[in-house]
Amino acid sequence: MGYQNTFYGIKEPVDANGTLTDAEVGAKESYLRNVTGIEIEDYNTLSLNTSNPLHGTAVSDQNGDGNIDFSDLVAEVQAKDGWYLNFDETGERNLGQAAVLGDIVTFTTFVPNNDLCAYEGRSYLYGLYYKTGTAYWKGVLKTDGNNGTGVDPVTNKVVSKIDIGKGYSETANIHTGREAGSKAFVQTSTGAIIGIEQANPGMTKAGKTSWKEQ
Repeated sequence: MGYQNTFYGIKEPVDANGTLTDAEVGAKESYLRNVTGIEIEDYNTLSLNTSNPLHGTAVSDQNGDGNIDFSDLVAEVQAKDGWYLNFDETGERNLGQAAVLGDIVTFTTFVPNNDLCAYEGRSYLYGLYYKTGTAYWKGVLKTDGNNGTGVDPVTNKVVSKIDIGKGYSETANIHTGREAGSKAFVQTSTGAIIGIEQANPGMTKAGKTSWKEQ
């Protein structure tokens, strides 16, 4: 299992009339932004974790205002045909479909056990901002482990990946109810059904936006 997999977010190329055109063909490093290792603390605080050997580069000042914030990251990705994220664990792979709701891309990954005699690996749930392939600048994946904030209490970084335990899992099912945001439900091969609250920053349900009596 000495290999590393990658998840891609690619824009559909369109012309000014909204008509699909041919996509650029070339090396991913030229056309896609490597967002591996980019960590978000808040809108004005971004950093690069270099623990992954296939990490990208630090975000630069795209707006020319002397500050580096989340809008600079969005601008860097917008200048490309999309983004790609190298998984940080050897053998980690995405086997199910991703779900896009509001502004968040939700998907699971699975890491097999290094012991060939063991039948259980571990599964993880990702919640990425669709425009950048990173965590959003506010907490989205809210669990007891991060005190319901979506922010790691140890590193103070916004959480984009959580451990959902032993067993194999595929596609996450997204539910929207009366509450704000959404909730991701995942069932693993152990039979466990896990629900994760998502403070989705985008629009998650249709409804009346304005009303005026004539």
